[in-house]
Amino acid sequence: MRRLETQDMTYWFVNRAFDWSVVLQLVWTFDDVVDAGDLARMNAALGTGSLNRRVVLPSVPIARPRWSHSPETPDVVIDTRPIASDGIETWADAELETVTLDPVTGSTWRLRGTPTADGGFVVSLTALHLVADGRGMVAAAVAAATPGGSADPMPVATGRALLADLGDVATVVSQAGVGVTRAVTGALMSRADDGPGAPIRAVRAPMHERSPRAHTSWAVVSVSAAEWEQVARRHHGTANILFVAVITGALRAAGHLPADEPVKVGIPVSQRAEGDDRANATAGVSVMVLDEATAGGDLTALRRLCKQAYERLAAGTRPAMMHLRPLMNVLPVSVVAKVATAGDGMPDVMTSNLGVFGPEVARIGRKTASSVAFRGDAQGVDPDRHHRFGDGLQSWSVQVGDTLTFSVAAFDATAFADASQLRAGIAAELDAWGVVHRIR
Repeated sequence: MRRLETQDMTYWFVNRAFDWSVVLQLVWTFDDVVDAGDLARMNAALGTGSLNRRVVLPSVPIARPRWSHSPETPDVVIDTRPIASDGIETWADAELETVTLDPVTGSTWRLRGTPTADGGFVVSLTALHLVADGRGMVAAAVAAATPGGSADPMPVATGRALLADLGDVATVVSQAGVGVTRAVTGALMSRADDGPGAPIRAVRAPMHERSPRAHTSWAVVSVSAAEWEQVARRHHGTANILFVAVITGALRAAGHLPADEPVKVGIPVSQRAEGDDRANATAGVSVMVLDEATAGGDLTALRRLCKQAYERLAAGTRPAMMHLRPLMNVLPVSVVAKVATAGDGMPDVMTSNLGVFGPEVARIGRKTASSVAFRGDAQGVDPDRHHRFGDGLQSWSVQVGDTLTFSVAAFDATAFADASQLRAGIAAELDAWGVVHRIR
């Protein structure tokens, strides 16, 4: 049987500790109406695919929950009342914020579509991050939209499997012990993920003071992928390095932290192999960026920083906290929550490049979308509590054909008070790099 693995347990933990549901979303924008039958067929295929899994609770403490294919498929939702043609982002944001998903007793995904007043159509697919990472979700969507392409190897659970759960307790305790040993060894041998000689940052005001409303502001940017690549090469970088530089530079320009302090940038790295049926198969690295991301400047130094971080990851050099994650299964939730929220480990910037995809990503039935965007956020963040899901800026990019689209989420209200200020900041950074763009 397939248990929740370490990457999955992160999202299971924040749900138990903070009552957050971390939700991912794919949004397709079409110039004309998508056939309801095509959406119904895609929905049925999603019901047989990898997103349609649920969590089965263990029979004994410490044992990890296990995955089961859900026998129920949620209904597709098709709105009949058109939304304004300039209200697509508002509609998509509302769906991301309010869709009701539950990993144990309810559905873990939903497909929804709505017409627009100008004759177009918008489709949203939301799913719990617990059941899929970004690439896994895109793959599930493509498989569901392709006839005969969707299947989930998860069996349907038919009991609590007491003996298997008891056996898993020993596995969990062993993993926790190995993790502690590796964390201690790693701490003695190196300064871990930030690398040797990493600059030290001053303590900033806590997130609940900088984001008292706990509200996320959004901007969605589309650019020519060919032009983006040309600009990156012109400045001795790659498309992904330019992505890191633009988001980091926009946050720096907004005054998120003093100019002489580094921006901590987190970069997810997919570890999904062919035929990999894990829900989450993503590791990550972090780099401390001081003056390596100056708009219009040379990207060589930033490229070197990121390459060194990737090499440390490949060599198995991880921060102590990464090795200690198996302890989440052993220690009380309240203890883990205190440790997880202590200090200043949260990145200022997160840049997730989902990669380059073929035209099939944009197709639903007989229609091809003019835009495909990806994003994620946490539901249930309480403004009256100190904890927040993110800090600074987070961004997700996806390239379909010759269009690169990235969604940007702003969490620090002192840097970006609202969506219009965020869009202005991102636009100014792109202008400084000489990138022609469309932003909404």
